[in-house]
Amino acid sequence: MSQLASTIEKAAHAFAQSILAAVKEASLQELLALQGELPKRGRPAKVAKPLGRKPGRPPKASAKKTAKKIKWPTCKRKGCTKNAWARGKGFCGEHAKKK
Repeated sequence: MSQLASTIEKAAHAFAQSILAAVKEASLQELLALQGELPKRGRPAKVAKPLGRKPGRPPKASAKKTAKKIKWPTCKRKGCTKNAWARGKGFCGEHAKKK
């Protein structure tokens, strides 16, 4: 074994011995206090938003937002008022099958 490896092994052994000695000397309350300081695992908790509007801001004109209506294309066949079918190349389902 090289000198570097043996030096690292000795240092690690001495470190482990000092940690074990510290744990043996510590009281149960000290060990439990250390346990509470560990970061929690998993997703952080959601922060509750305060209710109402923020102070200093004027109220919004309208709280409700209306969604834009989608205008679906109608069938290409004359006189047909049905909506076009996605796979019908501009025709409704009935007329796409007849084509």
